[in-house]
Amino acid sequence: MKEFYKRHWNLITNLALLLATLFIAIVVFKLLIPYFLPFLLGLILAVLIDPIVSLLQRLKLPRPVATGLAMLLTIGSFSALLFLLISKLIVELVKFSINIPQYSIYLKEQLVSLLFRFQSFTRQLPPEVVSQINKNTEQLSQAFTDRLALVAGDMLAIVTGLPNQVIIIFITLIATFFISMKLPKIKQRIISWVPAEWRCCLQLMAEDVNRATIGFLRAQLILALIAGALIAAGLIILHVEYVLIIALAGALVSPIPVLGVGLLFVPWIIHELAVGNMYLAAGLSILFLVVIIVRHSLEPKILGENIGIDPLSVLIALYAGYELVGFYGLILGPFVLIIFNALQKAKAFAWLFQAKDLKCE
Repeated sequence: MKEFYKRHWNLITNLALLLATLFIAIVVFKLLIPYFLPFLLGLILAVLIDPIVSLLQRLKLPRPVATGLAMLLTIGSFSALLFLLISKLIVELVKFSINIPQYSIYLKEQLVSLLFRFQSFTRQLPPEVVSQINKNTEQLSQAFTDRLALVAGDMLAIVTGLPNQVIIIFITLIATFFISMKLPKIKQRIISWVPAEWRCCLQLMAEDVNRATIGFLRAQLILALIAGALIAAGLIILHVEYVLIIALAGALVSPIPVLGVGLLFVPWIIHELAVGNMYLAAGLSILFLVVIIVRHSLEPKILGENIGIDPLSVLIALYAGYELVGFYGLILGPFVLIIFNALQKAKAFAWLFQAKDLKCE
């Protein structure tokens, strides 16, 4: 054992140093994210609109003017679209909340119908078992109703509470403007802090991270919009209510690797089959297959092989990020994965595995 530690001491100490650094970074991040969230969002937005700013600068516009126009075009268009979506979403959520008691009655009726279908199996059961089944059915129905009301109330509170986030949005926009305006100088200052022998690797890594991040975000946004549009069109054809809510939910879950829109459609299809609504179950199944086929056929082309991110790695990054820092981890997990891949390509971890520690016998 001593010989093992002696031979691999450098590897063990380097690995321990790396893990300790990651742990400290996670703790510091969790403590500081509430205070620096607007500036972090501002930095992300500034990087995303930088290609538009550079394009406007080619038209001989000063950097501040180009930044303002880029923000007006991108953030203004997004805000207008978001306002229209939220307005429609509030109407549908209010209608959905009002109809919750009707859905509860419908659920109870369906459960009773299912019990009657299996009545031939329960006739030979003891009365106390049948009574317990009925009791569990009532509890399940009540739990479903309570959960449905809670989810609808939370969604409505989130949507209607967006105007209360005006301060955060205002600070984020200001931070975006100033960071974007000074972005070239910020890059130069960061480069000046790096030793000369590391600058080439840092530049390659930064270019790879920038290309992969922008490409990943753009690809996921396009794929989510395509999925949402397909779902909305299909639900309109099937004459389903709350098209916008369901399409928005489908667009939000579609980027999740492996699971994706299956989180929305699979339970829904099973429910429709259970209640005997074969027409809607068949329509949803066809729509589900169309969304999956279109997404999987377009995903390789949109993501591109140069990004180098497979679905399993993204799923691990999403889950690990959520477990470590909560909701923000779902956003930052893929970014950490992209940075890690860029560091790996730049051979930033070469110091961890030194040649003298890797003796193959």
